[in-house]
Amino acid sequence: MKLKMLKMLAVLGAMVFLTACGSAPATNWPALSSDGETVYLSNGSFIYAVDVDGGIEKTVNTAEGVLPARFPQKADGAMAFYAPVEISPTGSILVGNSATKSHNFFNVDPANGNIIWSFDQAKNTWFAKSLTIGETVFAASGDGNLYRLDLATGSSVGEPIKISDHSLWISPVSDGSAIYVVNMDHQVVALDLEGNEKWTTELDTSILSSPLVADGKLYIGTLSGKLFSIDAASGEILWNSQLTGGIWGTPALAGDALYVGTVSGTAGKVYSLSAANGATIWTKDEEGSVVASPVVHGEMVLYATEAGKLQAMDAAGTPKWQALIENAHFYNAPLVVGESIVMAPMNAEFVMVAYDLNGAQRWTFTGK
Repeated sequence: MKLKMLKMLAVLGAMVFLTACGSAPATNWPALSSDGETVYLSNGSFIYAVDVDGGIEKTVNTAEGVLPARFPQKADGAMAFYAPVEISPTGSILVGNSATKSHNFFNVDPANGNIIWSFDQAKNTWFAKSLTIGETVFAASGDGNLYRLDLATGSSVGEPIKISDHSLWISPVSDGSAIYVVNMDHQVVALDLEGNEKWTTELDTSILSSPLVADGKLYIGTLSGKLFSIDAASGEILWNSQLTGGIWGTPALAGDALYVGTVSGTAGKVYSLSAANGATIWTKDEEGSVVASPVVHGEMVLYATEAGKLQAMDAAGTPKWQALIENAHFYNAPLVVGESIVMAPMNAEFVMVAYDLNGAQRWTFTGK
C-alpha cells in the first residue's frame, strides 16, 4: 500500500508540473488493450493477459510447467511496460520497453510468452502504442524518431523518420492513406505510407493524446483547452473551440457530436460539441478531472474521472448509471470488450476491474 501511495503522489506531482509547463504527459499510468477475448494490461513489471469473461489470468505451457501468461515471466529491473500493447495482424503482441536501462521494442507470441524478435536500435524509451499497416510496424520512440519495422523479422524498413528533437510519447494513428504523429513541439505531422511528409500543422501548445481521425478530418485537443478540427488532406485548421481546462484525451465521435473531457486543477468537465463547427451542445461538471478519452458504445457515452468514477451518459447528456471505486483514480479510457467495460484503476486493491453494460461489477483482477 505504501508503494501504491508513493506512485500516486508521483503521478499527481507530474500532473501539476505538466499542467504548469506544458511539457510531456505523465507516463507511468497502466494501459489496456484487447483482442476481443483477452485483455492485456501493461502495468510496470509485467504485461498481464486476462480472460475478459472471467477475469482469470491466462496460462502458458513452459519447460518449467504451466505458468501465468505474463511478459516477462519474471520481473526484470531492466524492463517496465506502460504503453498499450498492439495486437498485430498475426495475433502477436507488439510493445516497447518503458524502462530507462534498455530500449528494446518486442514482438511476443502470447501463446507461449516467447519473444519472436526484439528491435534494439532506439536511443530512448517507448511509451506510445505502435501502429501496423500491412507488413510494416510504425513505432514512435522517446528519441524523437518514428521507426518502420518489418512485422515478420523486426528489421528496419528504411531510415528512421525524424519527427522531433524531443521525445515522442503519443501513439501514431492512420486513416489508411496517411499516418498522423504529434510531438512535443505542438505539431501534428502527416506522413504518407512511405514515410514522406505531407504537411505539418502547429497548434497553440502541448498535445497530450492522439487525434481522432474521422470523415476526412482530425479532431485534437491541447493543454490550453482548445479543441481543433483539421482537414486531413491539407492540414488546414477548420475551426477551434476554447474549452474550460486542459484537454488530455482523444475526443470521441458519434454521429454529428464530439465528446471530450477536460482537466481544471482537480476538477473537470465533459463536453458534447458539434463536429461541424465546435459549438457546445451540453456540458457536465465533474468533481474529478477527466484525463482519459471518453468512449461511445451504442447509445452510451462512457468516461472516467480522476476521482475513481466511471460514468455512463446518453447522447443528450442524461446520466444513465455510475460506478465508483472509493479512493481510486482512473487515468485510462474505458475499454469495451463484448459485454464488459474494463478499467485499470490506480490506488485500488486490484489493478483491473470489469463492469457489465449496466454498471454492475463483474470481476476484479489483483495481479498477484
